[in-house]
Amino acid sequence: MKDIIIIGASGFGMEVLWLARRLGRNISGFLDDTIEKQGKQIMGVPVLGLIDQCGKHENNEFIIAIGSPRGRESVVSRIQDCAVVEYATLIDPSAIVDKDVSVGEGCIICAGVICTVGIEIGRHTIINLNSTVGHNVKFGDYVTVAPNVSISGNIYLNSLVEVGTGAVLREKLEVGVGTIVGMGSVLTKNVDGNKVVVGNPARVIKSLG
Repeated sequence: MKDIIIIGASGFGMEVLWLARRLGRNISGFLDDTIEKQGKQIMGVPVLGLIDQCGKHENNEFIIAIGSPRGRESVVSRIQDCAVVEYATLIDPSAIVDKDVSVGEGCIICAGVICTVGIEIGRHTIINLNSTVGHNVKFGDYVTVAPNVSISGNIYLNSLVEVGTGAVLREKLEVGVGTIVGMGSVLTKNVDGNKVVVGNPARVIKSLG
């Protein structure tokens, strides 16, 4: 099994390092574009360079520890231009994930998550601490689910959707591409792409460009 390089050396990168260690995986280091972090160590692991230097480390697997869906998509696009890499998929040992759940490359499923049955999870999706996912939910690529989210059954979260901490999604909904469901919101209706919805019940407050 190859060692892992974590892309993103901020707070979530530290949590992904913790997750990887819980799985017994070895971390070679971080890549991050913050100049002040270059050459330093985070939790005993070195920052090896900038993200565009990933081609120097092709003998490792990579995991993108960036919370923003569009941020992760951008990093994947950049890496494709400079290297051919393999992506790790990390599922915390405390997560309960049915054996038939389809999990795409580069996904991060954190401690305390429950994924029941008939679920499809797209590439580079994050399901954060203590979130629950009901039956027959489909995730597109680059979805971010923050901690303590409750996703009911038969929901389709299109690519680049972001669901804020503590949100609740009613069953049989579709959330359009790039939409943000605000923290603590209760979503009871379908929502089009590139919207921001907040409240209980959640309502559109903004359209994204």
